[in-house]
Order: sequence, then C-alpha cells, then structure tokens
Amino acid sequence: MTGNIFDIQHFSIHDGPGVRTTVFFKGCRLRCYWCHNPESQRFLPEMSFDAARCIGCGKCAAACPKSSGTRTALFESCDGCGRCENVCFAGARKLYGREYTAAEILADVLADRDLYRKTGGGVTLSGGEPFCQAEFLLELLQALNREGVHTAVESAGFADWDTIEKALPYIDLFICDIKSADDEKHRAATLQSNQLILENIKRLSQCANLLLRTPVIPGFNDGEGELSAIADFIALLPNRPKVELLPFSGICKGKYISLNRPFPAEGLVPPSSAEMERFAEIFRQKGLYCTVND
Repeated sequence: MTGNIFDIQHFSIHDGPGVRTTVFFKGCRLRCYWCHNPESQRFLPEMSFDAARCIGCGKCAAACPKSSGTRTALFESCDGCGRCENVCFAGARKLYGREYTAAEILADVLADRDLYRKTGGGVTLSGGEPFCQAEFLLELLQALNREGVHTAVESAGFADWDTIEKALPYIDLFICDIKSADDEKHRAATLQSNQLILENIKRLSQCANLLLRTPVIPGFNDGEGELSAIADFIALLPNRPKVELLPFSGICKGKYISLNRPFPAEGLVPPSSAEMERFAEIFRQKGLYCTVND
C-alpha cells in the first residue's frame, strides 16, 4: 500500500510537542479560501512553476511528454509525471504529491528518533486531510506505534467517525480545527457543513487527547461574537480541551501563483499580536486554556 504525500518537513516546532517531523498527506474535501497549503487540496500529483527561478534553459520542454517544445507551465495538460522537475536545476518546478510506502516514510522519520527523545517530540501526520487516505494513515500510525514514536494527527475533522475511531488507539495527540460554530458561514468559507466536524469534536473530547485550533481569519471569524460562539461550544465539551489560535498570515500567496490559481484571501490584513492576545482572552474568560501559535 502507498500514500500520496506532498512534503516531509523535519525540525517542525508548531505541530505538537517537542521537535517533530511532519508528514503532509495530499487531498482534502474542504476548500477554505485562506488555505495555507493549496498544494494539499487536490488528490492527484500536480506541478508548480516558479517563474522567478526559471532561467529559460528549455530542458523542461524537452523532457515533458505533453510539450510541443515550447517552454510553458502546461498547467492544464500536466499529468504530474515529474520529468520536468528532474531536469530543472534552477528549482523552478516542483512536484507536489508522490507515492510512498509506510516503510519509506518510517525510514525517513526515524532518522530523527534521538531528537524526538531529547525534546519530547515525534511525528505529526498532517495535510490536506490525513483521513482522506484512511487505510494508509492507519498503517503508518501502527508502524510508528511499534517503534515507540509519539504520534500526532492534524485533521479538519471532516471524516466518518468509524474511520477516525479505528485510528485513535495509535494517536497520542489529536489536533483538530474548529473554524466556525455557524454552519452557514462554514459552508460559505469551506464549501462543507460543520455539523460532522462538531459532532466528531464532541466525541473526540470524551476519548482522545485533543487539541483544538482555530485559524483567525479577518472578516470571517475574527469578530467577538463569532469567537465567543466557538469558545462557548468548546467550554461545554467534556475535559475542556486546550485551544490554540492561529493568526492568518497570507505568506502562502506565492504557492497559489506557482499553481496558477487565484488567491481568494489576497488583501486580508493579518491580525496583530495585540489583537491575537485580545482574541485569546475571549476563550480564557470562558475558563479555557488558550494560547496563540505564531
């Protein structure tokens, strides 16, 4: 069995405790307009093109089976074979999405085992949405578990409970987004309802080591009423999970350009540190442990 992975990031410090390696699964059923990893959304491999790096050598056109010999990004006809990336020594082309076996990923992440032990870190499986590749996710979690590696999974929570439940025995920390308590707003922003997500969060709060994250997006959920509604929902959960607020940054714009996509969140002004602390106080006043993850 293989999984479609678009990145393996070593020395990560924002995806769980300690120093970690984060494995990014490709594919997601949500379409958040502020998505920080647009390369994660589609399920098939896709090529990006950074025009600023291109030196015009023409090797990509010669290698591409879909090219007529003209140097072009070929977004529409690209099948993700990766041949152009292999000959692009300037780094203008990057393929997002490769097939890995669990053994291949395990060999990669275990290179940092000593670092995990020294810092209390481990491996985080993120995306995209890892549960969109549920069978491979479970195989990889079981392999990590056998090696005694601390595991975290970052999820939007938009998955069948039966699928989530099978993986829970092998997950040390479950990190789940809660973007809005309002179903209509959630649908407009992500193209999916939040009802399944909220129901899964209720269940997870009873049986998992759960951390909830809210990305704070200007004009979407940065109002006191919206954040209070999220905090009220969390405050009623069993065991009152910890909360992290993630400020919108907009630094992902270049990824959208390289993938030949519009950036729907362009023009949004990231919240200041002072604003983020004010937002965190809304949660703290409800009796919740809330931090800001910069």
